[in-house]
Amino acid sequence: MKLVRDFIIKDISSVTENSPVRRVIKNMRLHRVSIMPVVNKLGEYIGCISEEDILEAAVPDYMKKIYNTSFMANIDQIIAHLTQILDDKAIALTDVNYPYVTPDDSLEYAADILYRTKGNMLPVLESKKLVGLITLIQILSVSIE
Repeated sequence: MKLVRDFIIKDISSVTENSPVRRVIKNMRLHRVSIMPVVNKLGEYIGCISEEDILEAAVPDYMKKIYNTSFMANIDQIIAHLTQILDDKAIALTDVNYPYVTPDDSLEYAADILYRTKGNMLPVLESKKLVGLITLIQILSVSIE
C-alpha cells in the first residue's frame, strides 16, 4: 500500500492567521497554488484559504443576491470590493473544516478526499503541525511510475 508520506511536498508555504489577505494572494501566486494553509503563531494548522474563498469574499453581497445564469459579475466591481478586503486578516477567510491527511494515510484515502471535494491539494499534518502538501497530480502520476 502506498502512503501519503512517500509523496509529500515538503517545501511549502503557509500564512499565519494574522497575515493580510494581500499576503495570501501574493503567496498563492508566487508558489502557484490554489490553496494556502493557515497556521497560528505556534505553527499549528488552523485551516486553508482557497482561491474560491477569496473570490467569494470579493463578490459584493448585492451581486450575490441578484446572481443568476444570465448575470455576469462586473470584474471592476469585484476588484474594487477585493481591494477593500486586502488588509483583512487571513483568519476571516479561513476554512477551518478544510480536509487534511496524515503521513500514515493511504494514497487511496487522499485520492478519495480530493475526488469527493473536487480539490487538487491537501495539507498533510502530523499532530497539529503542517508537514507538507499532497497534490492530485502527484497521486495521478503514481500510475505512470
